[in-house]
Amino acid sequence: MASSIETQKLDDIATWMIPIQSTNLPSVLSGVFFMDGNPLPDDCLTMNNLMWDEETNSLILPVSAPVQWTFHRSVLGWLLLRGAQLSRFRYKIQFDDESLQRARIIPIIFGVPVAKWMIHASMCRAENSENGDIWLRKNLWFGGLSRVGEYVLRRVVDEAGQHTPAFQDMLSKVKLDCLVVARHS
Repeated sequence: MASSIETQKLDDIATWMIPIQSTNLPSVLSGVFFMDGNPLPDDCLTMNNLMWDEETNSLILPVSAPVQWTFHRSVLGWLLLRGAQLSRFRYKIQFDDESLQRARIIPIIFGVPVAKWMIHASMCRAENSENGDIWLRKNLWFGGLSRVGEYVLRRVVDEAGQHTPAFQDMLSKVKLDCLVVARHS
């Protein structure tokens, strides 16, 4: 059965999209990130609360896990969220090495990784972003025929729960109400 959905406010995301368990997640991946320029009806994500695999430099990011991802409070946002729940959609983020500069992002639908020839998704840390505040999300569809869906991941809440300089810019680009999968009590 699908988890319940609740409405939250993005202007107080630092109070509800928080770490609830200690993990070994690298600091460059901690906090809350805004998907600036994302054409889909979702805005923010966190990798907090996810287990980092130090041996493989990777993690699994379940899109519909409780309070892991935000969706627009709209019919399209609701449909995307429900679709993610039904398909058990998640990403495997696999970094090239321990420097955590570049990663391949492997979409997994119904437990099956999407073939690289269909989409080669990646993220790389921006050159001027030593602390991981800015990541470039790239997509190559069908061997490079299209680059649809590329955007910039900007950290808006840092590891300590404080707003970054990108926070106010995010608020100017989003609707304040969002949908999230509710945290179980």
